[in-house]
Amino acid sequence: MLVKLRRCILYAFVHVTIFSIHAQKLDSIQNILDETSKTDRNYVSLLTLLAKEYAENDPDSALSISRKAFTIANQQNWDSLKGQIYIALSTSHSYLAQYDSSTRYSFLAIETAENFNDTTTLIDGFNNLGIDFMFQEEDAKAIEYFEKVENLSKLSNDSLRWGHALNNIGMMVGYAGNTEDELDKYEQAANIFNAIGEKEGYANTLLNTGTVYTSIEQYQKADEFYAKALVAFEEINLSSGIQNTLQSSAENLMYMNQLAKANGLAQRALDLALQYEFRQDVVYTYNLLSQIAVKSGDYKTAFEYQAKENEVKEEIFNTEKSQQIAELETEYQTEKKEQQLAIAAIQLKQQVQEKYLLISAIVLITVVGGFIIYSVKKQASLQKKLLEEEMDHLRLKINSLLGNPEKVELDQEVINKSLHQPLSEREFEILNLTVADKTNREIADQVFVSVNTVKFHLKNIYSKLGVSNRREALKFAFDTSSN
Repeated sequence: MLVKLRRCILYAFVHVTIFSIHAQKLDSIQNILDETSKTDRNYVSLLTLLAKEYAENDPDSALSISRKAFTIANQQNWDSLKGQIYIALSTSHSYLAQYDSSTRYSFLAIETAENFNDTTTLIDGFNNLGIDFMFQEEDAKAIEYFEKVENLSKLSNDSLRWGHALNNIGMMVGYAGNTEDELDKYEQAANIFNAIGEKEGYANTLLNTGTVYTSIEQYQKADEFYAKALVAFEEINLSSGIQNTLQSSAENLMYMNQLAKANGLAQRALDLALQYEFRQDVVYTYNLLSQIAVKSGDYKTAFEYQAKENEVKEEIFNTEKSQQIAELETEYQTEKKEQQLAIAAIQLKQQVQEKYLLISAIVLITVVGGFIIYSVKKQASLQKKLLEEEMDHLRLKINSLLGNPEKVELDQEVINKSLHQPLSEREFEILNLTVADKTNREIADQVFVSVNTVKFHLKNIYSKLGVSNRREALKFAFDTSSN
């Protein structure tokens, strides 16, 4: 079973004449911001760059910075700058897996780009749409937008974005099982990145190529590409790239039974993951070190690494759960106050109406006045009931989060008896979560792997079940379990 063979998707990063996001560090951008007037257009451009730099590791901060940039651009009527701000907002929402918001901002960026003949922003908008549709498993749409990026990039001689498009198209054809075409796209992208001196993109395509060769068990070729990728990442001192490459290389060496070397690289990957607090990578690396120890016959060490892996998993789970509960509790309290105010307003309105109706009743026929009062009270009672039901629904959401909802359980033995090639434990686990109506993102979070790894397992599951999509897989599972 593959521990972590991630292919790297490339988001579009804007480049301007003076300030390149790859040439400036975060502190450098911040220093320039401090020296730039807020009435200067460059201030908004720098905020946008800063937001994109934060997007991957701190998307919430990226959203805040992007909104600040948009507010200033709006106040100064700098509409031409809004396109790239929309791109920054789209990218940040995408890293938060908020794809509805991400695609909405991408379409706004495209609309703005068309109004100002801004080809760069148009390309970036198409690229982000491709990425979002890919994560939502709408592969045909994803490829459609990535191909638009490729065509526009070639027409405008934008080699950087052309390379990004080739890399991303390579990933998509790889998901479809076309390994040869995937490798060809990565090679084209690598040549472009190498020609223009784009070292990060070049290193990512080398890493992607290595993961493909590992997945098809051509371990020696994979090792060559990992070595090149590591050199490239070290040249630009990109910690996340170095860490990912060390881990992928270690896993590849484990399959080659070069266990001592694999253990050394995995230890280096663990040190980086701990140093930079890449918590998910800490989990992955402990898992890898445990597998290496098992293959080496050192079961005591394997057990120790497994215990550390479980400890970190629990920490991540508890942290995320606490954050979710705190956010939901805040939402509940806020809405509760709003509902109470609304109910009070309804009651006050009811009292006022009753007063006037009572006066009218003295003048008019008592029966008519009483009927009107009854109608008003009934309507107010209904509105109050609806508002209270909304409050109860929010309470249930908290109880659900803290509770233990029932899960759909399948029988692995029953399902495997109907298959020529049985499902592995991990494949069955992912199938079970799929039956429970989990999204790929939710499955990835629960089993502590990447979304791309989930998709890789689903492809294998579909093949073993003899189906072509999620709906057919679920039908097969339920039909088999009910027999």
